[in-house]
Amino acid sequence: MVFLSSIHPKRTPIQKAIRIGIGVLGVAAIVYILSLVPYDILREERHRMYGEARTTGIITGVRTDDVAIAGSRFVAEYKFIDGDGYARQALAPLPRELWDKLQPGSKVQVLFVRPLPHLVRMVGEIEPPFQIWLRSVLR
Repeated sequence: MVFLSSIHPKRTPIQKAIRIGIGVLGVAAIVYILSLVPYDILREERHRMYGEARTTGIITGVRTDDVAIAGSRFVAEYKFIDGDGYARQALAPLPRELWDKLQPGSKVQVLFVRPLPHLVRMVGEIEPPFQIWLRSVLR
């Protein structure tokens, strides 16, 4: 309805309450959706976008955990040398097929972020689907 004069009808208290309620629900929905975004993965992939270094790592142990890491109970421990020459150690949740092939002393390909070598992943490691999708979008 269009009113051309400067006098417009007042809203009833029920209409006002409904508008406020819809506004509060809308803001709450936006806040809830933003809380679901995995910001740690976003930061990690942003750093990886600027370049990863590839190196060779050595498996120091393979084991199964009672608690699943990234949806996998099959874990490999490995060491690698970063760009500064420091030896670093990391864990990688693996699919069963890859885990079966590994034993201590096996060599694996490792990717780490040059300025932040603690952001590391082993080739074939299980990663969250959102992270894989985000990496494909950013590249």
